[in-house]
Amino acid sequence: MLLDGLVKSATYRPLRKSSVMPVRLFANLFREWKDNELLSIKDLRLTTITLMALTLMLRPSDIAPKAVHFDIDTHKCSKWVFSTENVQFLDSGAAKVVFHGIKNDTSRSGFEVIMQPTADRKLNPVDALRVYILRTTHVRPTGNPVFLTLTPPFGPISASTVASVLTNAIDLAGLGNQGFTAKCFRPTGATIAIESGCDPEITMRQGRWKTRSVFFEHYVHANPPDSMSSDILLHE
Repeated sequence: MLLDGLVKSATYRPLRKSSVMPVRLFANLFREWKDNELLSIKDLRLTTITLMALTLMLRPSDIAPKAVHFDIDTHKCSKWVFSTENVQFLDSGAAKVVFHGIKNDTSRSGFEVIMQPTADRKLNPVDALRVYILRTTHVRPTGNPVFLTLTPPFGPISASTVASVLTNAIDLAGLGNQGFTAKCFRPTGATIAIESGCDPEITMRQGRWKTRSVFFEHYVHANPPDSMSSDILLHE
């Protein structure tokens, strides 16, 4: 039986969709933890990255870009860094975040999104990010990377480290050994946004998708509402 899917060169199986995780388990985890000011830097970094991964539908490489850029002045290539200059905290309580050098940024013009706060401070990605940046200011190196290694010499973390942080969050939430990976945060955020009634176009911009077909076919795994059969069959 043929399966729809894109098979990469030298692989044997078609790519499958990542699974959608129960976000309430992450919420339960963080609600049990201390306030952001009292958490260890390790736990605060995990909290911040996890909340951002869900609300901004991140890939690990979005906040640890693998791309390089050429400096016309120095004639040298250097890696893009997700820096504190890419984050602006707004008077409204939201934060403006700009991503450079990420997967869909083919023109290298960047993606600007607005990360909204939540009423529950333990689940507020904006507050977690603000506190993390403030608490790590004294060790932040040249280039001002947002997320840092835990031991000196402090520097920007890699995409593999971001993936490890998210995998740790999955385990702490009680979801380990269930097939969930760091790649599941992106479709989880997208699916829950659509199921919650968020505008698909806004969700696509927030998650930096360029085409509806890719968005809906590969990242949104929404289930029909419980009332769908009744809505159809009992319609007058």
